[in-house]
Amino acid sequence: MNSSFEKQVQAWATAFEYPLTPDVAGKVQRALANSAPRQARPARRLAWALVLLLLAASLLAVPAVRAALVQILRAGGITIFVGEEAAVDGMPPLLSEQLPAFTQPITLDEAVARFPNLALPAELPPPDDVLLHEEPVWDTAVIFLWRDVANPQQIAMSLYQIQVAQYAYKGSEMLEMTEVNGQQAFWLVGPHYFRLRDASAEEWLFVEGSVLICWAGEVTYRLEGAESLEDALRIAESLQTIEQ
Repeated sequence: MNSSFEKQVQAWATAFEYPLTPDVAGKVQRALANSAPRQARPARRLAWALVLLLLAASLLAVPAVRAALVQILRAGGITIFVGEEAAVDGMPPLLSEQLPAFTQPITLDEAVARFPNLALPAELPPPDDVLLHEEPVWDTAVIFLWRDVANPQQIAMSLYQIQVAQYAYKGSEMLEMTEVNGQQAFWLVGPHYFRLRDASAEEWLFVEGSVLICWAGEVTYRLEGAESLEDALRIAESLQTIEQ
């Protein structure tokens, strides 16, 4: 896990507003006192149930806790946690640091052979690089990369085509609901974290720009690098299946 994320987690923990401890003991004692001796065991179970309900109610009374519970969204194969703003690192990352974790290079023909439904946006030229994120049992995702024309050592845009039910987790400060070809989609605004994992390890990646997440059937698309929501929608709506 990188140092930026560790610092962000520490900041979240420090700023978190913990709820006051409820008067659990008093309420439990009153519940037990109102019960007959012959019903001691049912009363005890009832008392514990009451404790749990009171604790849940006290947590939900705190806005920060309530927000944390409700702002978890599922976007196809990606789970989004909407929370505090991520910190922005000052230096641009090296190319090796921009490449997604647990991936290997693959040719476009090889990718199409593994994924018959593979799609590319007609609005963009052919990708400069193709990566495969592979699990031991199944192929997880194909990742297309377009390099910056002015600086080929920087990645200008990436497109993930995700084939599994749960692929990654994202944390973001702002999220907008939108549509791609009439289907629900999410636009994650600004810097955020993106967690990838395989069977034995995981890695959090820091993403500086905004990301569009959309899905069709069991396939999820993650587009990163578009300059605006309008550009991202135009690119996503131009996706076409690659003919073999």
